[in-house]
Amino acid sequence: MRIVFVHGWGHGPDIWQSVVKLLGDDIAYDLVDLGFSGSENIPVGHYDIAVGHSMGCMWLLSQSNITWEKLVFINGFSRFSASDDFPEGVHPRVMDRMLRKLLKSPVGVLQSFHQLCDPDSKTSYQGIKTPDLSKLVWGLTFLRDQDLRLNFPEESSYILADKDDQVVTEAMTVKLFESNSEWTEGKGHLLPLTDPVACSSVIKRAVSDL
Repeated sequence: MRIVFVHGWGHGPDIWQSVVKLLGDDIAYDLVDLGFSGSENIPVGHYDIAVGHSMGCMWLLSQSNITWEKLVFINGFSRFSASDDFPEGVHPRVMDRMLRKLLKSPVGVLQSFHQLCDPDSKTSYQGIKTPDLSKLVWGLTFLRDQDLRLNFPEESSYILADKDDQVVTEAMTVKLFESNSEWTEGKGHLLPLTDPVACSSVIKRAVSDL
């Protein structure tokens, strides 16, 4: 059994530690590092399960060198920015504003984003201490410009979302995935940290359906 995990924008592979522990010792896994802290690790190959958090979900849909049998989205999406046919998304000007601020204060932008992800400070996540500005800019541009809705394999996917997520709202999730979602409540945008049990449960269900 092989699983690949992909973190979201402004985070790193360490967000998966608690989830991985709950999956047991018979799971072989790779942790993608998109490079927001300066180090990058992008494995390739075929996996039984691919798991993405937030931007990591859309990133998986953009890849051709990583394939899978089952796909698990956690606080995820196939499109992030708003458009005429997706008004529920985040307006592109929000990301444009973040891009401008990043050039002056990447640490400040990350702190504000982490506060939005975890407004009630449910986690002790310290965030990225040495941010890679070029990678953060790339990630925000990717979020603003990409639309991977046509790449989403609904029949082999599992969706875990939170009703109180302030980054990926309930309206966004419902619009993108209709009724094909499992919900937590009051846990916010960092479910791998705030509810690793729920995350591991949906991954185990995907494993059992192989």
